[in-house]
Amino acid sequence: MTVVANGLAGDFKVTVLTAWNKGLKPAFPINDNVTQDDLGMDDRKYHLRILLKRELKKRLEHWLAEHPQDVVITTGGRCLSVVPSLHDGSKKVFWYHFCFNNDLLQLKDPRLGTVSKLVRLRKRGRKIRYARRYDRVVVLTRQDLELWKQCCSNVSCVYNELTIHPVAVYDYGKKSVISVGRLEFQKGFDYLVSAWAIVNKKFPDWQLDIYGEGRLRDELQQQIDQSGLHDCVHLVGNRKDMPSQYAAHSVAVLSSNFEGLPLALLEAASCRLPLVAYDCQCGPREVIQDGVNGFLVPKVGDVEGLAQALMRLMDSQQLRQQMGEAAGRSLQPFTHEAVMGQWRDLLNEITV
Repeated sequence: MTVVANGLAGDFKVTVLTAWNKGLKPAFPINDNVTQDDLGMDDRKYHLRILLKRELKKRLEHWLAEHPQDVVITTGGRCLSVVPSLHDGSKKVFWYHFCFNNDLLQLKDPRLGTVSKLVRLRKRGRKIRYARRYDRVVVLTRQDLELWKQCCSNVSCVYNELTIHPVAVYDYGKKSVISVGRLEFQKGFDYLVSAWAIVNKKFPDWQLDIYGEGRLRDELQQQIDQSGLHDCVHLVGNRKDMPSQYAAHSVAVLSSNFEGLPLALLEAASCRLPLVAYDCQCGPREVIQDGVNGFLVPKVGDVEGLAQALMRLMDSQQLRQQMGEAAGRSLQPFTHEAVMGQWRDLLNEITV
């Protein structure tokens, strides 16, 4: 959000409006030419969601009356149902940062109870119902665009832009693979550890480094230990210098059950790493050209297929370098200029 706000501020008058962030510094830098404001709410005071939404709507209506806007953009959450009910004359945009089937795909998590599954099904219905009331829904991938079009006609695709400053791979001869993501069901690291048990039999001198934190750390570490992989599979945790971390490896892998648009793949590609990923919904197929800058494994959860794709790259330094360099050349659609151009065109289109 801050990247887009900063990028649009040269052509539009942009305000970042928060609901209950008063007194808190932004997590990411916001340009001086972007106005910041807050509604001054305290979400801890509202024990019932309906009371919070009523107050949120009231304050938004008051703010918009004093600060008329041409376009109001929300990423959803508590604002999903509130924003389209505002009659201030602005165009309403719902910017969705997951994949269309996110709620359904989460149902495959074996840790979810019946109540949690019913809640997710209800959220899916609400999402579709309210999305139809917006002037435009913006999604992150072309694949997701086609899924959304099955129930909404007001959908556009705009990629997220790549925001790291890449560092080129130090050495394609380095025997190490990197994977990045939260240690949660979505990221499918249990598949990756199982695949590495196959890989390790043929390539015992290679290392797998998994970056990130999450609720499944202990469970994954137990899987690693029980598979006898503790010497070659490492849960590294979080690091701030990720470009350097990518560059210290020679292959990147994504084993996710589902995605929105996987920035980890974009970041790895920008550091000229060859890529391996499941062809999950949504995003990997728009980053990976199968056989050119990496390999797509068609079926999510195919542990053998994931292992074979990794081993094809691990078996050839020449192939790693060839595909890594191709990955670095494939990112034009995700550049600042390309993404901001799409946002400008979209905003100009809906405000005509």
